[in-house]
Amino acid sequence: MLITGFGTSINVDKRKLIITNRLKDARLEFYPHKINHDGIIIDGHTGNITFEAMRWLSKHNINLTLLNWNGQLLVNVMPEQPKSGKLRVKQYQKYLDSEDRFEIALKIVQTKVEQSLNLLEELSRFYESVDIAKIRKSVEKEDLFLLGIMKNSENQDISKSIKQLMTYEGRIARIYHENLTVIFNKLNPEFNFTGRKNKTNSRNYNASDEINALLNYGYAILESEIRKDINSVGLDYSIGFLHEINQSRTPLVYDIQELFRWIIDVSAIQLLEEKKIKKSDFIITKNYHTRLGEDVAKLLIEKINSNFNARYNYKNGKNYSHQIILQDNLQQLSNFIMEKKKEFDFIVHKIKFNRNSNLELREKILSMTPEERKELGINKSTLWHIKKNLSAGKTPKIYKKILLKIQ
Repeated sequence: MLITGFGTSINVDKRKLIITNRLKDARLEFYPHKINHDGIIIDGHTGNITFEAMRWLSKHNINLTLLNWNGQLLVNVMPEQPKSGKLRVKQYQKYLDSEDRFEIALKIVQTKVEQSLNLLEELSRFYESVDIAKIRKSVEKEDLFLLGIMKNSENQDISKSIKQLMTYEGRIARIYHENLTVIFNKLNPEFNFTGRKNKTNSRNYNASDEINALLNYGYAILESEIRKDINSVGLDYSIGFLHEINQSRTPLVYDIQELFRWIIDVSAIQLLEEKKIKKSDFIITKNYHTRLGEDVAKLLIEKINSNFNARYNYKNGKNYSHQIILQDNLQQLSNFIMEKKKEFDFIVHKIKFNRNSNLELREKILSMTPEERKELGINKSTLWHIKKNLSAGKTPKIYKKILLKIQ
């Protein structure tokens, strides 16, 4: 659930959780054990929440997430963590053991690269700009560098091996983001997306454009979800294996985030494909940073939630959502750390788009050339009106005979 805007209040009255916004004259009530949300996201500047409301949320295992003005994660209020002293001691030992740490870090990088390539392969079915054969050839060259890292890992300092792993991951990420940049600009050139990096920061935390605002917001939602799940198994998210320990950082959250970032990228692409958002839906701050308006934030959260809860064949022929897959991967990591298993792998299902046929039809119409129009026998003015309505985000009436011609 997204709660946004000024003047929001969350409290408990006669056992019920009450959420009100006096400026919008809105009120929601939830009886105990009858709330169908597993998390609440607060994206607002003013308001209040009572201690009793926080206790109510904790008792119902509901994660409370506060975002700051530009969509970054400010704080998580989570249910109580399991008391897992032995697990944490073992986690620290694995971190200090160079061989074990490198093995876990390597699996994180390999899984992220695999998922990035899977997504690009799926996108290549719908976007001609994504040349998957060329991409895989480029990745094969980088894989030679990875083999060298793996070969030398036993004979060099762990920090040097991890740094080289990050270099390899960065090279693949560059290929990945170059292709996504082309797609983002094809879907909405008006947003003028040039990539994740900008001149003032290696990562575009203070978004200078609409695409980065979408991605920042989505990654903050993902970070909150991963924090909650790490907390639920009892791991210490201040001790990671790929990302280095740093004050005020959560390396293990960043490690696991790498496996699922693509879900946010997919959600942003799908949102742009639907042509439901425009430049005026975003807010420009006095420092010229871009952030999401309330309607866009809701649309993005809905899309992310839909993708996280999509079900895939995961284990034993059964279908599970990515939310369950994330939790299971963390449990498998915990089992490896506790030495209940000698080996483990991160397993994330390969993405498969269930593309809306109307969406594919929309793309065919918008990209139709004059030559294709003539060949199909479609009237020039008819096609012009249809394109105009589609570009405006409307669903125009398409006569059956035209539909049959296009398909």
